[in-house]
Amino acid sequence: MEERIIQRLLEYYFETPAFRDEMFKALRQFFNRPNLLPGDRLKMEDRDEEIFNDWLVYDFRLKNKKTLLEDFCQRNPCRLSDIELQAYYNLQQNEYGLFEILKDKSGKGLKVKNLKTGKKYEVKEFMGTFQAEVGELLIARVGKVGDHLEFVGADCYKLPVESKSFYLGKLGSKRKLNPKVVRDFFGQLGEIKKADFESLKGKILDGGRCICDLCGKKEKMASLTYDVQTGEPIVICYKCDLKIKAQREGVTINEAEKRRKRMFEVNNLFIGIKMKEYLDLKNEREFDSIEEANKVLERIMNAWNNLSIKQRKDFDAMDNEELRRIYKNIPVDLSDL
Repeated sequence: MEERIIQRLLEYYFETPAFRDEMFKALRQFFNRPNLLPGDRLKMEDRDEEIFNDWLVYDFRLKNKKTLLEDFCQRNPCRLSDIELQAYYNLQQNEYGLFEILKDKSGKGLKVKNLKTGKKYEVKEFMGTFQAEVGELLIARVGKVGDHLEFVGADCYKLPVESKSFYLGKLGSKRKLNPKVVRDFFGQLGEIKKADFESLKGKILDGGRCICDLCGKKEKMASLTYDVQTGEPIVICYKCDLKIKAQREGVTINEAEKRRKRMFEVNNLFIGIKMKEYLDLKNEREFDSIEEANKVLERIMNAWNNLSIKQRKDFDAMDNEELRRIYKNIPVDLSDL
């Protein structure tokens, strides 16, 4: 979809004095800042601007009870031709929700199902298909563009297939999903996680050991996670984690352990290469502080996690020299650190 279509609409409402108060109302509402005044500083996290614009265009209601998209179509304030205006009318046919990927037509599109309504859609998509996995979950907006459907609005949230029960239970109960509801949910989830992990302290022991929620034994700790059925926080020991991996992949425990070690080697190689890139960029030999190293590591891991599950699994079968060549071409934005 042409970005200028939405940009034109946003420019009109933000630059028209008659809508100034309503745009401030939208900012107060979205960011939960009821006392926000013109000139006040508004702290925004990554992606906040695009998520806000998505919500503002499709979900926020003006005084006349219309969305910006509906109001723009009905008044046509920019004097667009019928052909130009049709693009905005088409976008009124959209649905925001939690979708499951049913089919991946590489380079062409995805077949998805809204897990709350059960409706299925064929979505035209190109780049996203190379990072998609059947069974993965997307929080996204499907909209009509021309004679087909596309993902419109802000970039999709991608969630692992293992989290289906948890997120469906948490988000499926919401009366209606929109970008603000989802943003608030993830903000609350972060706080919930901190509180939950506090409650696990009695199960997390010194020396990297734990009392495992699955076997009940004191063993080396492997992971902190959420039960996919109940959403409750649990701690899993190394042995149980290996058994789960072996069962999932249909291999022996010894083979699962070999694969786990290789997975960490592959990931650590990526981290090492990107850390060196950063230090070379700064013309330094080491980090000035732990805080600096942590900021760089966070950027690196964000880039790693944005790769598809399939890509990361494929790396495990490659030798390190081939991986070094590939890793050099995977961008990590480190320029502003």
